[in-house]
Amino acid sequence: MKYEKLSKNIIEAVGGSNNIVTLQHCMTRLRFTLKDESKANDQKIEAIDGVLSLIKKGGQYQVVIGTHVHDVYLDVCQIANIKEDENFGNKKEKKGIFNSIFSAIIGCVGPIIPILVGTGLGKCILLFVSMMGWANAETSMTYYVFNFVFDAGFTFLPVFTAVAAAKHFKCNMYMAALLGCALVHPQWSGIVSATDPKFIGDMFGFLPLYGMPYTSTLIPAILIVFVMSKVEFGLNKVLPELIRGMLTPLFTLLIMTPLAFVVLAPAMGIISIYLGNALLWCYDTFGMFAIAIMCIIYPWMVATGMHATLAIAGIQILSQSGYDPFSRTLTLTANMAQGAAAFACAVKTKNRDFRNTCLSAGFTAFFAGITEPCIYGVSIRLKKPMYAVMIGSFTGGLYAGFCGLKAFAFMTPSIINLPMWVGGNNPNNLMNAIITMIISAVVTFIATLVIGFDDPVCSNNNLSIDLDKKDEKLDIYASMRGNVYSVEKAHDVAFASRTLGDGLVYDPIEGKVYAPFSGIVSFVFPTKHSIGIVSDSGIEALIHCGVNTVNLNGEGFNVFVGENQRVCAGELLMEIDLDFIKSKGYDTQTMLIFTNSKDNRILVFEKDNVSKEDIVATVLK
Repeated sequence: MKYEKLSKNIIEAVGGSNNIVTLQHCMTRLRFTLKDESKANDQKIEAIDGVLSLIKKGGQYQVVIGTHVHDVYLDVCQIANIKEDENFGNKKEKKGIFNSIFSAIIGCVGPIIPILVGTGLGKCILLFVSMMGWANAETSMTYYVFNFVFDAGFTFLPVFTAVAAAKHFKCNMYMAALLGCALVHPQWSGIVSATDPKFIGDMFGFLPLYGMPYTSTLIPAILIVFVMSKVEFGLNKVLPELIRGMLTPLFTLLIMTPLAFVVLAPAMGIISIYLGNALLWCYDTFGMFAIAIMCIIYPWMVATGMHATLAIAGIQILSQSGYDPFSRTLTLTANMAQGAAAFACAVKTKNRDFRNTCLSAGFTAFFAGITEPCIYGVSIRLKKPMYAVMIGSFTGGLYAGFCGLKAFAFMTPSIINLPMWVGGNNPNNLMNAIITMIISAVVTFIATLVIGFDDPVCSNNNLSIDLDKKDEKLDIYASMRGNVYSVEKAHDVAFASRTLGDGLVYDPIEGKVYAPFSGIVSFVFPTKHSIGIVSDSGIEALIHCGVNTVNLNGEGFNVFVGENQRVCAGELLMEIDLDFIKSKGYDTQTMLIFTNSKDNRILVFEKDNVSKEDIVATVLK
């Protein structure tokens, strides 16, 4: 155990394991409930090397450790034979289920967006080169190599997603990668049909196995790794430590293989089949209006990976009748709307990093028809642009349904692939496709500007700073609306004494919490009251919402980001219900602490009624 000596000293100083009634921990401190507090030796606690301070408040004996408190907590539990509170920090919220789901998806997909952008733009370039007649896979080995490299980003998407999901759900990323590889294994791909998911056999003689292709998918891998994290945790908890390293991987595979291929992976496909059938019925029943209605739903289907079945149905109809009247139209309106939303965000944002992301994502959507960078990097990430996408898709779909737009080739709709709309008896079909594109894009662009979004605002120097250079600094933007004070005015002694580091405090007047600078989310505490961020230059910050709000067990907090997710200054991290927290008798004062600030100078600018565009502090070398 890494903190065995420290843990033993703490147990002895609080009066021994028999004096401990319960033990919990928050982001920085162990929270003991003792049978007899007089048996605890305060002076001995404060003298222990590794203990920062002692706080006795609210009936709890709080030993301040620092940000590595979770590891100390685990060692104390093991030495003192204390059963970990399995429900601590895992209480389910009564509200915000969909926000939680999409936050998890974003947390898993966010780290792989560079893959989607890079390979998507690469495919755009190759498509242009091929159309110009300069080269193709048959005549140029250079083209051939780049083509399969760019294809690999999408073919093996479940593998990349599984690795990112493992980081998000805190499980073994190599085991997760193995399951991701299994989804795209050549032997599996060889026995399934690419266009018609079907029953192909039994596992163990009684579990039905459906043959579905999982290349280029996101959701199956996320769902599998989420379940795997629970299985892995359970196995590590029940198996003896001596054989845990050998048996946990084996048992994980024995459990997850049938779960993955019988239940989890095909679940989204089966749901998609029924949804696809329902949409086909809607199209047959309501005609042009069905296209418009489906255009509202389709962007969300793409976000969850449930759009594949519509593509399958489109291929079948195209092979039977020579044209596809709906699946390519839905994709056309959604692709143009996503690209326009990204471009609108690029026009309006003040964040140079985010603007570049928007431009590259929008270009990929318009010219390659690849919208994942737009979806996960822009529209769902900021939420409000997704509503504009729905409006633009609906308007474009209404026109397409009215004029009877048809696709005569199964391609990904984009500006480059306009020839797919040429054919049939209607000479105006191509022009109608172009008008549909323009309507979808223009309406979405305007709607995005009108609806607006919470802009991730970065400073002029892009907040990418090397603090080893003399006189350079990191500007800190306000994380909340309200009044800002120096940390010494915090109502919590551990923060006010600067035991955990220098910083500042907010008396909030609004429950939205924003990123104070650009960086990576280093942790989200299970009870959601605390988030850590590390800047590009290595500055570590802890945002702690409320005093003793760990006891609320997540109630009143709604987090929109995940661990290892990159965020920009001013990006919305969470929302807290200030009225609810006050009604439970807790202080809403929020602390921003720089936990590795010993070598840096913190300048705090005390102000009233600040907003996220205001600089409230500066970190100097």
